[in-house]
Amino acid sequence: MKLLAITNRLYLISIGAVILISSLAAFFILRSTINNEFNRKLFAEKEQIIDEFKVNASLREGQLLNVGDKIKIMPIDEGTVIEDQLVDTAYYEPYEDETLPFRELTFTEKINGINYKITISKPLVPNMDLISGIGQIMIGMGCLIILVVLLINKVILRKLWAPFEYLLDHLKTFDITSPRRIQQEDYTFDSKVDEFRQLNQVLNDMIKQSIKDYNSLKEFTENTSHEIQTPLAIIRNKAESLLQENLSKEQLEDIGKIYEAAGRLSRLKTGLSLISRIDNNQYIKKESINLKAVIENKLEDFEELIAIKNLRLKITYYGEPELELNSELTSILITNLINNAIKHNIKDGLINIVLKDVELLIENTGTPPVIPTEQMFDRFQKTGDTPESTGLGLSLVKKIVEHFNLRVKYIYEKDLHKLYLTFDHLSKKTAIK
Repeated sequence: MKLLAITNRLYLISIGAVILISSLAAFFILRSTINNEFNRKLFAEKEQIIDEFKVNASLREGQLLNVGDKIKIMPIDEGTVIEDQLVDTAYYEPYEDETLPFRELTFTEKINGINYKITISKPLVPNMDLISGIGQIMIGMGCLIILVVLLINKVILRKLWAPFEYLLDHLKTFDITSPRRIQQEDYTFDSKVDEFRQLNQVLNDMIKQSIKDYNSLKEFTENTSHEIQTPLAIIRNKAESLLQENLSKEQLEDIGKIYEAAGRLSRLKTGLSLISRIDNNQYIKKESINLKAVIENKLEDFEELIAIKNLRLKITYYGEPELELNSELTSILITNLINNAIKHNIKDGLINIVLKDVELLIENTGTPPVIPTEQMFDRFQKTGDTPESTGLGLSLVKKIVEHFNLRVKYIYEKDLHKLYLTFDHLSKKTAIK
């Protein structure tokens, strides 16, 4: 939800609550004030009636003090005494043809030796109309205030927050692999709000430092990769030359270990360098990739290894998904998955590949895993004692999968290692069960 919408909602809730509370308070205060005024008038009329009754004994029920007022006078027992009673009641008014509210005062008074019960009623209609009118005015004012606040938020606050939106739009386009925002001619941040100006300055400083750190890390990675590769190549070449010499068996075995270690270190350097480039987002170019074609191409490269282990290869295609991926990383991903299925297989084992529009399954026979399956994608985790393994294969797979926002899952069941690569967010069809 946008900030302006949240602001509007909070304003509406706050203003609505204030209007409701103030309206209720005004209603009760106004009603109390009117009742107090009516009570004062009723007690004044009480004194007036008593004085007039003493002078004019013919005053009877139904005679009016003021227009709309009613009085009831009737004699009662001598011993009956009624303290002043004030109540709200209603009477049918034939002229209005409806029942109207009244404020009523009842009391007893002994006049000329006779005890009387006297009731004075005053109509509340004009005052209720007054309360209703004031209520309508308050509701109208409340609606007007809400409309004004919404207008202010839409026009004034939108204009006030425009520099922030401008800054946010430019941040969305920033890419650390190709920084274009800093010192651009078309980037002209202008705001009179100190906080926005400070935010812009802080973000500019942070981005500049990020670009500097990124370039330093990139340069370090490239330099390290280059500098390590040279001595490794020298070690491998020297070891290979020594293997051709007339040496003892023990010496040849030691040199062979040096040669294998140098090769493993070279592969390890390549894997770590690749992970670093992925982390640095250096593989941003995407194109339409036919996954079936990539799999078939890689299987041709592994024909010799499959034949050496005498592996049975079963391939089933239920679809030919076209995915927007980086071609180099896709090639590395499929290579690692197939190589993993071959390397950790047993002789005369099985490799089963199933491709659908939403998922790729690669399963192979092999010994049970020696580490928990949830740790298979961690770096430097090995499922066997294969000397040439660097422990980066599945870690690199996970890194590529995360880069493409895909999903990968590894399970071991029924003596089969199963790797699921899922890309259902690119397809609406059903995945493999």
